[in-house]
Amino acid sequence: MRIITIIAAVMAVSAGPVFAQTAPDAARQHHLDLAARYLELTQGGDLVKQMRGQIESNLGGSGMPADQRAWMVENFGDMFTEVMATTLVELRDDVADSFTVPELETAIAFYSSPIGRSVVRKQVDMNVEIQEVVTPLMMPRVTSLMEKFCIRFDCSALGEAAMKEGY
Repeated sequence: MRIITIIAAVMAVSAGPVFAQTAPDAARQHHLDLAARYLELTQGGDLVKQMRGQIESNLGGSGMPADQRAWMVENFGDMFTEVMATTLVELRDDVADSFTVPELETAIAFYSSPIGRSVVRKQVDMNVEIQEVVTPLMMPRVTSLMEKFCIRFDCSALGEAAMKEGY
């Protein structure tokens, strides 16, 4: 019986902070709503469609049979859509904490305009191009850096960990 009392007391003390949390006030909720709108304009919506098109384009020259390519585009696109939706929800508070209300209102006005939407589309294309340029530049440098690291430090534990992880 004493254990049940102790468990109940621990649960009551632990639950206090949870019950103490309240819904955001109207000003904070407005700020959060603006952050969500900003994220949707700059990271969601049309961008997800654009990424699906890029996935399809990238797989087009892969030599993959058409039925496999279509499956991959659909399923990777669905997975990407789900990840981005969750990401936008996760980032909302961070964006609200990083940007002021006037900054968000100004950014939303810009990204809602035809020029703003065009800038976002072009940024996505540029990010893909940057990755295509950076990846081959980074790989030999990362390899060289890891070689230097392993000369300086014992890398056997890293190798064992990688093998356990299936890398």
